[in-house]
Amino acid sequence: MALSVDWATRVITVPQADLTLTGPGVYGLDLDVFRLALKDIEDGEVGIAHPDTHRHNTEVVLSGVTYSRFVEIINGYSVTFEDTGTPYVVVASGANSNLADVVNLDGSASLVTQNSAGLVVVQSTVVVDEVAAAVEERVVPHVWAAAR
Repeated sequence: MALSVDWATRVITVPQADLTLTGPGVYGLDLDVFRLALKDIEDGEVGIAHPDTHRHNTEVVLSGVTYSRFVEIINGYSVTFEDTGTPYVVVASGANSNLADVVNLDGSASLVTQNSAGLVVVQSTVVVDEVAAAVEERVVPHVWAAAR
C-alpha cells in the first residue's frame, strides 16, 4: 500500500511501510519526503481536480542560519497512520508542521512532533539518533503499557 488520499473524506493515509524504522516500535516520517509524495498525488490525473492537501515553505537562510521548512496540512484534510494492530510511534522530523493538529489517532500509531520557533537545519544525524533514542526510552514503554 502506498501513501493515499481519500478525496471524498479528505483523509491522507500513511502506510507503515512508507515510514523509516529507527528502533523497536519507532518509525520516522521525513516531512519533506511526505510533502513531495503528496505533491505527486496532487499532480496526478485524479488529484489535480481537488483542493491542495498542504502548504509548504522551504528552508530560509537568515544571517547565516538555515531555518527549517514547514509543512501545513490545509483545506480540511487529516492524516491517518496505518493501523497495524501493534502499537508503534511515528516521529515526524525535518520540518515544522501542524501534523499534531490534523492527525487521526484512532489506530495503533502515536505521533511525536518536533516543532520549534527556532528550528534550524543541522547537518548531522547525531540529533536524529538522539531523538530516536529518547523516544524509544521515554515514549515506547508508555505506548506498550497502554496497549496491554
